[in-house]
Amino acid sequence: MTRGSGLSVLSGAMSQETNAGRMYAGQPVEDRQRQRRARFLESGLTVFARDGYANSSVGAICKDAGLSSRQFYEEFTGRESLLLELYEQIDRQSRDAVAAALADHAEEPAVKVIDACVRAYIEAVGRDPRKARVALVEVVGAGPKVEKFRLELRRTWGALLAGAAEDAALHGEIPTGDYEMRMLAIIGAVNYVVDAWSGTDPRPSLDDIIRVLRRIIIGAVGA
Repeated sequence: MTRGSGLSVLSGAMSQETNAGRMYAGQPVEDRQRQRRARFLESGLTVFARDGYANSSVGAICKDAGLSSRQFYEEFTGRESLLLELYEQIDRQSRDAVAAALADHAEEPAVKVIDACVRAYIEAVGRDPRKARVALVEVVGAGPKVEKFRLELRRTWGALLAGAAEDAALHGEIPTGDYEMRMLAIIGAVNYVVDAWSGTDPRPSLDDIIRVLRRIIIGAVGA
């Protein structure tokens, strides 16, 4: 065997070994890692909502997920990084839902737009009490890093809603004005109501909640 052919055989063997190393129990390692991370996120949602973030532990999350603490720390640096990822995920899903509602109802009267956006937000956050609890309650006071991120997301929401209000003002449906503080008031009111509604058993009618929030929002933007 020549030196070149020997290197070729060695390279091929190493490639097969690498590819084999990326499989575990017949499944790609990347897929198993994604599934494991998803299990930790799901368990974090359960434990943070059930026990409260301040009273939770990595051990309780691992027990709920049926995974080890070693596996946890391969995915996250600690509870805070898990909370941040959960919060970002919930917030992104709800913001995408509201943005889609704004786009789908752009040509309709402001009242219809408000109802559609409130419904989209509640469906995204409030239907699962764990999501509402984590995103609306447990992130508050969870530490400087989480608080900084929470305020950044609130500003993002404020910009999205202020843009929608300005569009409505251009169409003459509401008065023109500075909507920044009004949007903060709306965000606070909506989140408080959604958290209360989500944790109530039995829940009041969703249509009733939308009517309540519609009056609050119209009062704020029309002031």
